[in-house]
Parts: sequence; structure tokens; C-alpha cells
Amino acid sequence: MRKTAIAAAGVFLISGLAVLAQQGDPITQRQNLMKNNQEQLRLLTGMSRGQVPFNAATAQAALQRIEQNAQQTPALFPAGSQQGKTAALPVIWERKADFDARAAKLQQDARAAQTGITDQASLQAVVQRVGQNCGGCHETYRRKDS
Repeated sequence: MRKTAIAAAGVFLISGLAVLAQQGDPITQRQNLMKNNQEQLRLLTGMSRGQVPFNAATAQAALQRIEQNAQQTPALFPAGSQQGKTAALPVIWERKADFDARAAKLQQDARAAQTGITDQASLQAVVQRVGQNCGGCHETYRRKDS
């Protein structure tokens, strides 16, 4: 029975490593996630400025994507992932609790904003709040030359 448990644990470990390998490295994953956030914010900003026709459902979908991305963000900054081509500053790992709290705030604000969008004016306030979340985190945790 003990051999079966050890074998099962080995299979579980190997399958977990295979899943991680399929997902790619955390630097690439978080860069893709941040690019997606940028795309969502670009769309929302265009709508809020009248450059793109206002559509509440499209705005809500973009905010839902930002919410999902914010939820995933902390896990994409595991210990040791500051090596390589990344704009992430070491202070992320030194102040990980604050970094994670900022991601949680973005997630909460994006979730709350989804139901409050009724017109272009209400979207403008949402874009400002969500943009401040992003900018505040980048100010502290992202290298400026990137």
C-alpha cells in the first residue's frame, strides 16, 4: 500500500510539472496578461472619450477580463521569477503582500464597475479609477524604461 501511495504521489507530481511546462514561464504569462489589460483599457478609454461607440455590454466584458486578469496576477509573480527579460522590479517580492493587495483592489474595482456603467460619463469615472490602479502599481513595481 505504501508503494502505491508513493507511486501515486510521483504520478501526481509529474503530471503537475507537465501542466506547468505546458503553461509556459511566468514571465511570458504575466507579460501576455498585462498586454491584454492594456488592450482592454485602450478599448475602454476609446469609449470613454467618444473615439469608439459606447456599448455597455462591451465595456462590461472588458472590465470582466481585467477582473479575471487581476485575480491571476499574484500567482504569475512566484519567488525566483524576477530573472530574465522582465520589467518587474525586485521590490515586488520584497513587498509581495502589498503587491497582491493592489491586484485584489484592481479585481474588486473592476468587478464593482461592471454594474455601474450606464453611459459614456459613468464609463469615464470607471476608466479613471481602474487606470489609477494600474498606474499606481506600475509606478512602484515596474521598471520605468520598459
